[in-house]
Amino acid sequence: MNDIQFLQQLLQIDSSNPPGNEHRVTEAFIARCKRKSLPYKVTFLDKNRSNFEVTLQGKSDKQLFLCGHMDTVSPGSGEWNYSPFSGEIVDGRIYGRGASDMKSGLAGMFLALEEIFLTDAVPPATVTFLATAGEEVDSCGARAFLKDNEKRKVDALVIAEPTDEKIVIGHKGALWLEIITFGRTSHGSMPEQGINAVDHMLKVIQILNEMKVEWRAEKEPLGQSSLAVTMIEGGVQTNVIPDKCRIRADIRTVPPQSHYNFTELLKSKLDLLIEQDEIFQYRVEIILDRPSILTQPSEDIIQIAQMLKRESNTDHFGVSYYTDGAVLNPKSDIPTLIYGPGDEKLAHQPNEWVSIEAYRRSIQLYKQLILNYGKQKVIQSSPLKGGGV
Repeated sequence: MNDIQFLQQLLQIDSSNPPGNEHRVTEAFIARCKRKSLPYKVTFLDKNRSNFEVTLQGKSDKQLFLCGHMDTVSPGSGEWNYSPFSGEIVDGRIYGRGASDMKSGLAGMFLALEEIFLTDAVPPATVTFLATAGEEVDSCGARAFLKDNEKRKVDALVIAEPTDEKIVIGHKGALWLEIITFGRTSHGSMPEQGINAVDHMLKVIQILNEMKVEWRAEKEPLGQSSLAVTMIEGGVQTNVIPDKCRIRADIRTVPPQSHYNFTELLKSKLDLLIEQDEIFQYRVEIILDRPSILTQPSEDIIQIAQMLKRESNTDHFGVSYYTDGAVLNPKSDIPTLIYGPGDEKLAHQPNEWVSIEAYRRSIQLYKQLILNYGKQKVIQSSPLKGGGV
C-alpha cells in the first residue's frame, strides 16, 4: 500500500466526532505496523475510542513529538460532489472528510516515521508519533495522554493541522461561554406580570458587544482577538413571556489576555445590571477553555523548518483555530511547530480535499524534521520535491 492508498484508507473510515470511533483509525495504523514490524502502543479511552503511539529511539535524550488527531467533524448537510468517505482522486486532489483537517497531516507524519524505521536510520532525538482521539470536541485524547504522562519530557512538538504548508508558530486561545438569563413567565397579553428573560438577554449581548471593543488586543502573528455570539435559544411559545434565554459566545484570544479575567469582568458587569434592576438573574458557564500558544521563531524546531523550506526568518504565521497543543502545551513551554499539507480554509467544509503534491511534500518535510531535530548542523536537503513511500 503506497502513500496515496494509505491516505485513502484513512479517509474511507468514518471517524466523525461525535461519536468519534477513532479506534477504527487506530486499527488501520496497527495493521500497517504489523506488516512493517513497527512497535506501537494503544491506549483505550472507551470501547471504540483510543490513542495510538509509535516511538523511535534516538541518539540523544532529546524528545520530539509529532501529534495529530484521528477524529473529524461530521460531513454535514452540505452537498458533496464526491462521497465524504470515498477518498476519491480528481485532478491531483484527494477528496473526503478529513482530507485537509487533518488525516493528510496525520498520515504524512506516520509515513515519515515509518520510512526512517524501514531504513534503519537512528534519528538524533527520540521521536514519538501520537495520534489522538477527540480533538474536534473536547480533546479527550490529549487530556488522557497528559494525565498518564505528566512527567514525560517533550523538547519540541509538531502538530499536523492544516496550514497550507505555511510555518505556523502559534494559535489563538478559545473561550466558549454559555450565558443564561432567568425571568418569570406570564401570559403574553400581560407582559408586565412576568419578567422577560429575552429582553434581559439583549442587555447581556450589549455588554458583550462593548467588551468586544474594550477587550480587543492584537499580537503578531496571531492577529486580533474576537468575540461573537453564535447561538441563542429562549422562550416557551408565542403567547408566554419567556422565563429563560440562553446564548453561547465564542471568544478568541491572544497573549497576554486571560480567560479568567475576561470571565470575572463579565460577571462583574452583569452583577451591576442586577443592582441597577436591568436584569433579574443570570448564570455564566465555561463550555471550553483553551489557551493560546506561541513559540519564539528562534527555537530550533522553527529554524529547522524554515531552513528546510528555504524560507526567511520572517516567514511564519499564526492561526485562529485551536489545536491539541493547547492541552499538551498550555503555557507555551514547549517549542511548537504547526505544519500540515491541508488548507485550513477547507476544514469543516463540503468537498474537503488535499493536494496530492502537498501531501507528499509534507511526508518529506516531516521526515527531514525528524532527521535534523537534535543535530548540531541541519542536513541541507530540500523536502519540497515530493515523492512517495
